[in-house]
Amino acid sequence: MGKLAISVLILATISFSVFAFNLISPAKLDSSEKLTLSPNQIKEVVVPTDKIINAKDYGAKGDGLTDDTVALQEAIDASSKENALLVIPESEEPYFITKQLDISKDTHISGYGAILYMEPEKETIRNMLWSSPDKMIANVSIEGITLKSENSYKGTNYHANSMISNVQGIYFQNIQNLKIKNVSMTNMYVGLKISQSGRHRNTDIQISNLKIDASSMPIQISGTNRFRMIDSVLNSNDGGTKWLHSAYLRGDNSDFYFENVEFNNASGGGIAIAGNAQYDKPPQNMVFKNCRIKDSVVGVHINSGAKNISMSDVVIEGSSLGFKINDASELNIDEVRISKSKLNEYDHGAFSIRDVNQATISNVTIDASNITESLCLLIGNIEDLRLSSFEDDNVKNIPLYSVNSTAKIKNLIIE
Repeated sequence: MGKLAISVLILATISFSVFAFNLISPAKLDSSEKLTLSPNQIKEVVVPTDKIINAKDYGAKGDGLTDDTVALQEAIDASSKENALLVIPESEEPYFITKQLDISKDTHISGYGAILYMEPEKETIRNMLWSSPDKMIANVSIEGITLKSENSYKGTNYHANSMISNVQGIYFQNIQNLKIKNVSMTNMYVGLKISQSGRHRNTDIQISNLKIDASSMPIQISGTNRFRMIDSVLNSNDGGTKWLHSAYLRGDNSDFYFENVEFNNASGGGIAIAGNAQYDKPPQNMVFKNCRIKDSVVGVHINSGAKNISMSDVVIEGSSLGFKINDASELNIDEVRISKSKLNEYDHGAFSIRDVNQATISNVTIDASNITESLCLLIGNIEDLRLSSFEDDNVKNIPLYSVNSTAKIKNLIIE
């Protein structure tokens, strides 16, 4: 393993008539002071311990045959009205539901050993646990339960080449103070979806030990402030297109914190952080620590105005392109390991960097065995970029860095 001698290669291939190239001091590029190490303090959910109700007292059977929708909805409504803990007892067979369960404020569900099951419909996307966008709800907790469906329909458009369920596990809008703990989902269209209602932001979301398997998009979040996820596994489904991600973090999101989370098997990006014209602001202020991405076409997408993103101790394995960065600013990427690259027609290499302002990428280790063309491609307008401490294995005859002929680069330091 050797340190990349990249400055000589780039200086030998740059045409100064195309862009300006300046070596500057590391201090000018240091944006770490702007990066938050964790989101603002998340308000805790208050789970009642003095009053418990049992779903079976409301008629829920959990025999895999009886439609338990009405019974469970009545139990959930009672939990909300009485601010009580609803226990859905362990059962050998699932609780079968045919319609979405409406969650209101002060709903607390404990379902350790219990499974909720919903059959998919071919033409309709349905939700299992849902909150209405017409009302603000707060102080909600969901623990221990498993949500299941079946990937039994052939997907189209974004979901082509995959089997899907058309069932979403949890879809909340207009929610404050949510805790999800020890929850599992299998065969979901979207596992966890949180979005704003109009201009109302969701706030104070904390998630731990969430496991989602075989789902076309495990989580999709927008319009949310103060979000924390730890100790979780997000596994996408096979197939689909490059627009499907294990975690899709969209606009109007801020103060997000991920630690010890896996993002796997996505036909798009393991992690996708991207704004959109429908949102007032692009995603910003996000921290990822000790995360792993495996067998996704692109390890990490950061684009469409994303700002103030910090990633440290990130492992990317089995992707054709490690990082795809386009139109982003104030990035701090440190301690990254990229290995076992897979060939892909469109995306390849370790880094593709386009239209970036104020970014530091350091302490990167790359196994280039199956990487073609270049390890790092610079495109578009690049300003205040520092690349340092890159090491490689098996570079062979591919260039370490390449610069697009139309690139305009200002204030670049390579160490």
